[in-house]
Amino acid sequence: SKIAWLKRSHQNLSPNPSQLARIMRVLLSCFTVTVTQDLFLAQTSDEDTLAEIVNELERAQGGPKPNIGCMVTHCAKEVLACGLAPKSKDTCMGALTCSMNCSHQDDGVHNQGPGCAYLCEMIYGKTSPAFTKLIECAGETNKCLPIYPDDGECLATDADAVQNLTSLDQLEGDWWVVKGVNCGQQKDGYPFHPGAGYPPLNPTKGKTFPGGYDWYPCQHERFVRSNGHDFPNPTSPWVNNITYCGGANGGLAECNTTIIDTVANVTMCAPGVVCHNYTDAPLKPQFEHWRVISWPHPDYVASIWCGGTPLVTYNGGIALARNKRSLDGMPAWVEENFRAAYAKFGVEWEQMCPSHNEGCP
Repeated sequence: SKIAWLKRSHQNLSPNPSQLARIMRVLLSCFTVTVTQDLFLAQTSDEDTLAEIVNELERAQGGPKPNIGCMVTHCAKEVLACGLAPKSKDTCMGALTCSMNCSHQDDGVHNQGPGCAYLCEMIYGKTSPAFTKLIECAGETNKCLPIYPDDGECLATDADAVQNLTSLDQLEGDWWVVKGVNCGQQKDGYPFHPGAGYPPLNPTKGKTFPGGYDWYPCQHERFVRSNGHDFPNPTSPWVNNITYCGGANGGLAECNTTIIDTVANVTMCAPGVVCHNYTDAPLKPQFEHWRVISWPHPDYVASIWCGGTPLVTYNGGIALARNKRSLDGMPAWVEENFRAAYAKFGVEWEQMCPSHNEGCP
């Protein structure tokens, strides 16, 4: 059987059948998987029974699903290492369990699972060597993981960017996200995190942006020079050191995760276009084009961004203020400029999701 081959191939990792069953159950369940309670409660006493359960799980799951045969063939060692990693030292199983819980947010129609799983990766996965190796094997190298539907649409191209922004020196310093485009909106009106009580904002009528990435509280961008040793794995003269948290609609009090810290190598890849290549994402490459569509004042920027990983393409837009945490104090003429700039791309300024970033680091 496949399981017998797994155990013979990796003599240094020798779980019993029930351990391996648990590993495979969590692994399979974390990618928008629905399985019956009976399968979760099944007891495995031998390899043949375990193989049967794996096969049944493979048939039972719906929506985007991992290629189990691919993972067994190519990533057996990484799967087992994740499951057997000591919980006190490695958060791999925590990342998978967290992602499994995201399946409850994904009904197979509204594509909310990937945004939830992204937070799991950044909270638990990026600090886990075992998780990173598993994702590299299954997601990057062997293409065993599913490709998810696009999150939103890329609303701008490089040609839409302002032409007078030509150097990262012009953006140096601290910036806060004060309004966003990707607010978790659905074209059918389905709410972002039902039951959470968030205002039903929809700045892109007729378009779906389910991730809610631009509504995260505490989004703090720091465009700074790098000497190659001051941040994890920088390879460019400039980085964006970004902090944020899961949640929406506010500041530190509205966070429902710890503060997440990530770093991207940044380059001015075209006039008005800041390219981000994230250095510490578990799933690489993670790349984003931030296109500045309006820059009427040195301390205020309106942008539209388009990004992706090997598993999902995601999009949005953010309005940023330098050294200012909210819209308070934005000159009326700047706000009017931003309103007109976003309208050209079908985005309604009044409906964009705001953040006040109170108490945020």
